[in-house]
Amino acid sequence: MKSPTIWLAIIILVFASSSCAPDSKKNQVLLGKEDSTSSKSTESINHQQIEEVTMPQNLISAEIEPLPNKGKQAALELQRLGFKILRVGKTISVQAPRSLWESTFNVSFKEEKKTVIAEIEAQKTYSRAVTDNLVIPEKLESSISEVMFIEPPEFFQVQP
Repeated sequence: MKSPTIWLAIIILVFASSSCAPDSKKNQVLLGKEDSTSSKSTESINHQQIEEVTMPQNLISAEIEPLPNKGKQAALELQRLGFKILRVGKTISVQAPRSLWESTFNVSFKEEKKTVIAEIEAQKTYSRAVTDNLVIPEKLESSISEVMFIEPPEFFQVQP
């Protein structure tokens, strides 16, 4: 019988795969829009300004490293460009369709397979970013220092 660690990894892998399946679910995106109860506009991101929009589910995730004290400014500009902002902290967690990454940052993607659970030879196909020609757009040069693309995790069984 397989160990509980392997079963847990399988469950996580199945859950992650099913949550990435294409469908027409709505995702939430933070927008720095005018508050409907007042006429002044806001430049801060808050949870009361969430608007639902339909986005494709074949999203590519990345971490954006903002320049010092430029996190909110970078997040707002990324949002204006169409990126989905997941979290703003020391880095900005974002998602966007492949086409938006390609047109905005001049990055390309290559389909690759990666073993995610070695003990059962489970593999995951993912889009690996080819960043040789990555260019930070002029609108973001004053607020972003780096873009780091996320790859699927690898799970290992801990030997007792």
